[in-house]
Amino acid sequence: MDTSNWTTTHDLAVVYIALAYGTDHDLSDGELLVLTEALQAWKDLEEPAIQEIIVEAATLFVESDAEAEVRRAMKELRATLSPQERRDTVRYLIRIAEADGVLLEREQGFIHTLAEAWSLKQLSEELLKDTSAVVQRRGENWGLIHELAFLYILVAHSAGDELSSDTIDVVQERLQEWQPDLSGEEIQEVVRRALQVYADQPEESLIYDSVEALKEALPSTQRLTVLDDLHTVAQADGPLTRDERQLITSLAQAWDLNIRMNGHG
Repeated sequence: MDTSNWTTTHDLAVVYIALAYGTDHDLSDGELLVLTEALQAWKDLEEPAIQEIIVEAATLFVESDAEAEVRRAMKELRATLSPQERRDTVRYLIRIAEADGVLLEREQGFIHTLAEAWSLKQLSEELLKDTSAVVQRRGENWGLIHELAFLYILVAHSAGDELSSDTIDVVQERLQEWQPDLSGEEIQEVVRRALQVYADQPEESLIYDSVEALKEALPSTQRLTVLDDLHTVAQADGPLTRDERQLITSLAQAWDLNIRMNGHG
């Protein structure tokens, strides 16, 4: 790829994309919005021009040696940006990481690495400590689809019985509707990971993290859809039990939703 017209704005875009896309291979609308805002704060350009820079930086990130390009961009930016501009960049990185409501371990690691390279370790630690996002501690490949799977399994197993193949099928069907671009095998892998976490008998704090992550990331209409999914999953192997009913009701309350449990939400 020709980088002869490369600018500092492009280098900033590479670093922002490395965080937003490189850590989970997903660029959400929220992340893109903050990324665009961050670049416009640096260079007063019209949105189409900013979008073009983002596309060029993303192309370089995907088609080249991503790690080498990010290291190069970090080094260039350390030399080019003033101390205040470097601090502002770290603040925008935090905002991009927070945009989907969940701060992944890998995102935290990336921010720490950059902050150390720029002698801003203390600033990054303070900002991460004060984050408004749910801090995710289940590994770098754990995303919102895993949170959903974990919650579905939690409700399905609340009656205490073994999960039936019918229940697993319903869980996979509902997850597929959330991420239709994933293959059947990938959905099965999501369920397998969620089952692994569940089998480790997670502490209440981890269950709370899942509930909060989904509340932060999903609008109320989608949270209602999750409750509808939970209702369907719970009934996959028979009528709704008292424990299942109580769990779904308490989730609805945690998500500020009013539902009637004599039927769907």
